Amino acid sequence: MNLRRVDLNLLTIFDAIMTEGSITRAAARLGMTQPALSNALTRLRRLVDDPLFVRIGNRIVPTARAEALALPVRQALDLAERALSGHPEEPDREEIRIFTLAVGDVGETIALPHVLTRLRRETGRTPRLRLRCAPPETIENELGNGAVDLAWLVFPASIQEVNSEPVMQDEFVCVVPAADADKQMTKERYLAIDHVVLGAEIAADVPGLGGWRRRRIAMEVHDYAPLATLVATAGLAATLPKRLAQHYSAIYGLAIQPLPFEMPPAIIHQAWPRALDRDSTHIRLRRAFKAAAM
Repeated sequence: MNLRRVDLNLLTIFDAIMTEGSITRAAARLGMTQPALSNALTRLRRLVDDPLFVRIGNRIVPTARAEALALPVRQALDLAERALSGHPEEPDREEIRIFTLAVGDVGETIALPHVLTRLRRETGRTPRLRLRCAPPETIENELGNGAVDLAWLVFPASIQEVNSEPVMQDEFVCVVPAADADKQMTKERYLAIDHVVLGAEIAADVPGLGGWRRRRIAMEVHDYAPLATLVATAGLAATLPKRLAQHYSAIYGLAIQPLPFEMPPAIIHQAWPRALDRDSTHIRLRRAFKAAAM
C-alpha cells in the first residue's frame, strides 16, 4: 500500500471509534459531525476492504480485522505524538506497570481468564495485574485518584474524572441443589425456601415481586464463591446472574431455574480513570475485558 495516497487522519478516526465504541461519541471526541465521521469511516472501509465495525442491536462491534488493527494503529499514533512532542525516546513502561483491577466476582470469574489468554497472545507475556476488593461506595473516588485502574460497576460513572461504558447485560436466575432440579420454581416456593444472599441484596427492591424482601434469608455472604458452595452443600437457593450461575453449576452441579417474576437485568459498566483514556497499554486491557464480556 502506498502511504502517500492514504489520509492518515483516518487512523485517528479509527482509533477514536475503537476507544469510544460509538460513532456519535467518537465524532464528539474529534470535534466532527457524525455524517463527516461516517463518510471517513466509509473511506477507511474501502481502503482496508473490511467493514471494521458492525451493528448488533444498539451497539457497534469491531470485526476481527479491526481488532487486529487496533493495537498497531494506537502504537503508531503514540509514536507520532511522542515524536512531535519532542519525547521520541520515552521508555517502554509496559514491563514494570501493574494495573489494579476492581472487577468483582463477575469480572474475575467470567472475564479474567479470557483476558489473560488474549493478552498473552497479543504481547507474548503474562500481564501484571493486581485484584482489589473495593467497596461500591468508594470505588469511583479510587478510580478518580488513580488507586484503581479499571473497575466493573453496576452503574455508569458519575464523576468527571472517570469514564465508563456498558460491557455486559445478563438476566438473573435462581440456583438450587441438583436434587431439587425437578421442583418447579413458583413464586410461593421462592418465598418459602431458604436463601443465601449477597450483602447488597438485603436492601434491594425488585418491582413486581412484592415479597422480594420477605425471602427467608438463612445466610449473608460478600461474594459469589461461598454462595455457590452453600447452595450445593447446605440445600439453600440463591439468585445470581445467569453467566455466573452457569459457571458455578458446572463446578458444583447446581440446577438453574428461571425466576418466577420479572427482574431487571444485571448491567455491568466498565470504568477507568479519564487520565488513561489514550494510554495504549490500558486501551488494550479495556478492549480485552470488553471482548471477554460479550
